[in-house]
Amino acid sequence: MSDFIDKLKHASVSEPAPLGFRTVQKAIKPRLLIIALLENPDLLETVDITDVADACLFDTKKAAEYKSVEKIAKSIKNIPCGCCISGNFNIDFEKTTIDFVVFSDEMPVASLLKSEKTGRIVTVEDTMSPDIIRILDNMPQDAVFLDDRAGDKLSLTWQKLTVYKRFSTVASKPLLISVPASLNADELQAIWDMGVNGLIVRIADVESFEELKKLRKTVETLVPPSRRKRGKSRAIVPQVRTEAPAVADDDDEDDDE
Repeated sequence: MSDFIDKLKHASVSEPAPLGFRTVQKAIKPRLLIIALLENPDLLETVDITDVADACLFDTKKAAEYKSVEKIAKSIKNIPCGCCISGNFNIDFEKTTIDFVVFSDEMPVASLLKSEKTGRIVTVEDTMSPDIIRILDNMPQDAVFLDDRAGDKLSLTWQKLTVYKRFSTVASKPLLISVPASLNADELQAIWDMGVNGLIVRIADVESFEELKKLRKTVETLVPPSRRKRGKSRAIVPQVRTEAPAVADDDDEDDDE
């Protein structure tokens, strides 16, 4: 399995210590993960992204760019490296050094379905109906990315929270969203409470990297959502109760005779 997907699943829920006589392990504390989307790979020469992010991500629109990212991934040892694919080109995922990929629904499935070691994260639109989200939830991707590049510089709105809650409630797969690094603690807490599991933050320069460092420190102060806030909705199936057949009374039968 992809290292990032494994980290994402473990950070999404709290695992209680095992019962019985088995070795007691420390419960895993839920955490909101941070993925740094580096617009300029050369930035890695001046900053250490592994100190502030749980994974790094790069945009690619053609095969040559993907090859360049593969070389970068080999040099990053402490965190998983992923690729956001916006173009349409062939990739040999069985030989790639990329840990996970973020792709659109127009991505050819032939190459994606061959590899089980590469994490698969599909990009979705906020206009999807609950029925389509349920169908998507049964597809073989590992997580869902709700992209919102147009709103990266805008403040968090109630409408956005509603969308996050709709996706996290209907779908069981981990949910990632794109956010600006300027969000405050209250906004981040609200996002986590709505069921979001990871934040993708675009980093263009040293200044935005410094903002990401502040964001990471703020995330570490958040309180894990309660079970009620994390709860998934379940379909309620009406139960039809049938009355048991009347049992004949032996005394009544004797009286009739």
